[in-house]
Amino acid sequence: MNNKKIAFIICVNNTQYYEECVRYIQELQVPDGYSTDILCIQEADSMTQGYNGGMQASDAKYKIYLHQDTFILNRNFIRDIVQIFTKEKSIGMIGVLGAEKLPADANCYLSWNVGNIAAYDGRATMETDFLIQKCGQEWMRVEAVDGLIMATQYDIPWREDFLDGWDFYDVSQSLEMKRQGYQVVVPYQETPWCYYDCGCPKLNKYDFYREKVIREYPEVFSGKVDFAEAKKKEDHEGKIDQLSKDLIQLLTGHHYGELNKIAEKMREKWPLNTDIREVMNLMEIYTLESASVSGIHSEWFALEDWSQILEHYHWVRFTVMRIEYGRGDERAAELKKMVEDGIVSRDAIRKISAISLKDSQKVYPYLLREEREEPLVSVVVPVYNGEKVLDAALESVLNQTYRNIEVIVVDDASTDSSRERILAYKDTRIKPIFLEKNRHVCYAGNIGFQNASGKYVALIGHDDMWRADKLEKQVSFLEEHPSYGVCFTWTNIVDDRGNTANTENYSFYRTFNADNLGAKRWSRKLIVENNSFCAPSACIRSDVLKRTGYYRYALVQLQDYDLWIRVFGEGEVYLLQERVTYYRKFTEKGKNVSEVNTETLARDSHERQWIHDAYMRNLPPERFIEIFGEDMKNAAARDEKEILCEKAFFLWSKGNCFAERWFIELLEDEDCREILEREYQFGLTDFYKMNMQPMLFDETLVALAKKQQQVIKEYQEKELGKCKS
Repeated sequence: MNNKKIAFIICVNNTQYYEECVRYIQELQVPDGYSTDILCIQEADSMTQGYNGGMQASDAKYKIYLHQDTFILNRNFIRDIVQIFTKEKSIGMIGVLGAEKLPADANCYLSWNVGNIAAYDGRATMETDFLIQKCGQEWMRVEAVDGLIMATQYDIPWREDFLDGWDFYDVSQSLEMKRQGYQVVVPYQETPWCYYDCGCPKLNKYDFYREKVIREYPEVFSGKVDFAEAKKKEDHEGKIDQLSKDLIQLLTGHHYGELNKIAEKMREKWPLNTDIREVMNLMEIYTLESASVSGIHSEWFALEDWSQILEHYHWVRFTVMRIEYGRGDERAAELKKMVEDGIVSRDAIRKISAISLKDSQKVYPYLLREEREEPLVSVVVPVYNGEKVLDAALESVLNQTYRNIEVIVVDDASTDSSRERILAYKDTRIKPIFLEKNRHVCYAGNIGFQNASGKYVALIGHDDMWRADKLEKQVSFLEEHPSYGVCFTWTNIVDDRGNTANTENYSFYRTFNADNLGAKRWSRKLIVENNSFCAPSACIRSDVLKRTGYYRYALVQLQDYDLWIRVFGEGEVYLLQERVTYYRKFTEKGKNVSEVNTETLARDSHERQWIHDAYMRNLPPERFIEIFGEDMKNAAARDEKEILCEKAFFLWSKGNCFAERWFIELLEDEDCREILEREYQFGLTDFYKMNMQPMLFDETLVALAKKQQQVIKEYQEKELGKCKS
């Protein structure tokens, strides 16, 4: 046994991924006196068989078993794990992602909750706010570690005797270490030690091996596998696999119009299939390219073979990642030239960076920044008694990499020192307006809009913040895509002190970090579900804002929601999938206008019903059909009075109190009465009965809404408890 040797053992079935994995291994710092070796295991029948072969073929004391799609970011990885092993001989295995406690039913793939990891699931790069790490503690003891990377200092055979597939080898080996008296740990990682390009898990054989693991480790697991349910899951997986093949066939056949309609609907569900998710990403790129002033499409859209498309696409993804992580790579200059020559679009770089990385602060200036005239952006900042947080908001605006801005700060008659703080800034870009009487945020916001002279208008509350590259990225996108009226961003939730608080505000966090849909699809989603957009993330074309009008003075709970619904009727919408906006949620009771209580629930209900009613009254029939066609009771309805009937039924189905007025007006019209009778078998007595049903504003439904909020609160407290334990 060579005590100064480290062997990297990799099971391989994809050469492109393996070569990328090796790039990162070869860049690791090797401590003096140590040597490394890389063992490529091909054509293994199972992970345990492959790892046993690698273990037996190497004389290294330290063996690192890793996936081909694991890229080691920590250049001192070898030094760090050797130090841990040397310091504590009882540690048998180290991972970067672990489970503090394994579930009794062995459903382990959702149990990883300790560590720090950058993991790509085909939709986005994993946020680690929800993982447990204890600052000041060198490592945490866990029951098992995820198999993306597993470092050992003792050779214990992998359980090839009963695990002859690709599941549970990591959990089993962790438990085998424990049986031998060794600890399994996850070290504290200030930043992720590894990037895991894992995509979605393949679960078609998962329950089969889960049952085996339950039998083998009764000291840990006591649950049972419901094989009837497992069969349903397997059948579902089969349908998803077939759907994947169908979508790939549409893509390689260049049926982009049909494919984009399917992909847009599927973005609301995101099936657990990597190929489907990548097809959806590619179609978003294609849609953006089609709307770009450049008029180019990336090279892979000319190909007709899925494996070649993926190879080109992954080449760009891997190169983009190398640029952001500061790795020297000959491919970076090559990719830069490809972007300049129009072989790979700027939209492709933008989307790939957003989903593959947590941010693109190095990628953007290297690949996308251009020397061109900067149109003026008017930043509107309504302020009321914001003395404790105003400086952070204004400094985040003034420190933008995009310099051509005017900052219209509208102080809504604050009674604290906000006025003095505003006047203390000597930056000539700040244009303060001081109101003599407090009239609330809509009035102050509208004063800002009225005084804005920029091509674009961006909003920010006095308590919110932006990352320095926010406006630059948004303006760049909007300049390239003239049919898009507004650009939003993803959002981090922060607390009173500016600390990330996504876990504590999980519902807000999930809502604001949505996926891209077309304006018509978004319009439906806003009406049928709820708002998904964070106001301080918005950057809007001024001409769009002038056509739609500004905030409605009477609204205070849903003024942004109402504005977005109108804006989406004037152009397309884009959501930049980078968390460059910081939305503050105060913990102190009464500090948030959107705070959930009996009064705000009632006001939310009242405002929402009015907004929906006004929207439907102003929506042209053809637009209604385009947006709500799938919700129509009579799919053949086309003329104006038929659509009026459809709108009435739609509003009633959403519990809207104004629907009663719609039906009263319809039933006064002879033509509409005939349509209701003929197409819906709906007459006067049917309305009388229907009108006895409770409406959204009734106390029973307000109580239901409060109960739902309580469920959300309890969930958030539970998640927070996990993170603090």
